[in-house]
Amino acid sequence: MQNSFSIELMPVGMNEFSKGINSAIMKGDRGMANLQVRDMVFCRFIGTESNLLKVFNAIRKTGYTDASKVMITTLAGSFYSNIKNDISFMLDALIMMLIEHQTTLNPNMPVRLLGYVDELFKRYIEPEKRKIYSTELIKLPAPEFYVFYDGEDTSFEHKELRLSDAFKTPSDKLELIVHVYNLATGKNEDLKKICKPLREYSIFSNHYKLLRKQGLTVDEAVRDTIRYCIDNDVMKNYLLHNESEVIDMFGFEWNEKEEREALLEAGEARGRLNSIRDLLSDGLVTLDALKASGRYSPEELAAIAKP
Repeated sequence: MQNSFSIELMPVGMNEFSKGINSAIMKGDRGMANLQVRDMVFCRFIGTESNLLKVFNAIRKTGYTDASKVMITTLAGSFYSNIKNDISFMLDALIMMLIEHQTTLNPNMPVRLLGYVDELFKRYIEPEKRKIYSTELIKLPAPEFYVFYDGEDTSFEHKELRLSDAFKTPSDKLELIVHVYNLATGKNEDLKKICKPLREYSIFSNHYKLLRKQGLTVDEAVRDTIRYCIDNDVMKNYLLHNESEVIDMFGFEWNEKEEREALLEAGEARGRLNSIRDLLSDGLVTLDALKASGRYSPEELAAIAKP
């Protein structure tokens, strides 16, 4: 019998996305903002009941056809917990599949997913929490863990990450295995062949990355990619209904190399202005002299003059 499992689903409104991105930027965490953008299209396109059923069938080599058996359990955070994951769902309350999308390989995914499944199990047994201390065994859906990698590393097709690899001393007392599938062109083509959603997302993502490497701006690359995909019946329905949202999301993308250089330059500028401010406060230079030098903008002079 299926457990009545209530869970707050991931919000889908653009306002919530914008708030999250803006919050990350305000905190100076633009790398996090970039990752949120890269994840969002994957999660929204793949994360429907029908597409998740196709992913499930492709990975487990099954033939389920009834998408109503899929129950999405993605953690969106709540008043009591700020834990969020990319995608999680159950099929008939027998299997619980947790899926993460990554553009950078993270060896700590097993421990992160351990936290996610812990929270999911807590919510799953909430209606029967008193039974946890009884002699009756509470049955749980069997968890499985997957990462779909969408970065620049093409040196692998599939790899396993194990929780035990993080232990300071060898132990087989607790294990969690994460299967990582590379979505790069030419990788896991058999899986993509039998799973249309993964194949289509891979075409979308790899075409976009190719255009960026060719020197197109973010806006040019995403618009050209959307046109290419619609013309070739790739993610067509999703893109026709969400084109402006996808463009908006990619508008938040940050080039990490350029961002690092900009932050370094800004840090050097701050250090230079602070040094000049010290000279000014020590009476070794005057504001008039700085102004007369012509080397500083009005904004910089205002910043230097600030106590």
